[in-house]
Amino acid sequence: MDVRSINTVDLSRGSLHVRIIKVESPTLLKVHLYHAREYLEELLDDLTHRMTRKSQNLICNWQRGVIINLADRTTATIALRDWGRVIRRPISEIYILEDKFRELNWQSIPCGLAHLCPVGSKSRWSRKSRALTKLLLGQREGWMRILEPIQNHAAVITLELKRESEDEMSSLKEMLIATGCAQHTDEKIVSAIPGIL
Repeated sequence: MDVRSINTVDLSRGSLHVRIIKVESPTLLKVHLYHAREYLEELLDDLTHRMTRKSQNLICNWQRGVIINLADRTTATIALRDWGRVIRRPISEIYILEDKFRELNWQSIPCGLAHLCPVGSKSRWSRKSRALTKLLLGQREGWMRILEPIQNHAAVITLELKRESEDEMSSLKEMLIATGCAQHTDEKIVSAIPGIL
């Protein structure tokens, strides 16, 4: 039984409350659906409890992941798909998940902001654009609206951030354009590196 991704075709086209968990660029960010947070926290608590019981000497936070590379006989590269992160761990710290921990879909949804492209129609986002996007979005909450699902597991979105002050702009797209880090495009999504396409 493989863990599946959340099918973005099945998600509402209305506003969805999200938490941004990882930012690579304006066209590649990962979000959690806010209402599903409790399910993931519960699953990880159960997993940690189960693994602590299984091995009395281990006390740590357990995560679900997929081995994507065996670097040598002792170390593996693992994609933590609930969090959109990649880590390296000793093989001795890796266990096969019981089926009950595979029932919940991967909780990270890759997204790209609609109608944005790198300045000058380049194919790569500048370091400045990426750094500003990370600074503005890191661990923030907001509301996304899916404009178009991509391959059933990702989405082109609009994003309105939850305001932290009265003076703050809520549209990330407008902030990036105003600071010269991005420009508007009529296309819903462009192929830019890094990006969801």
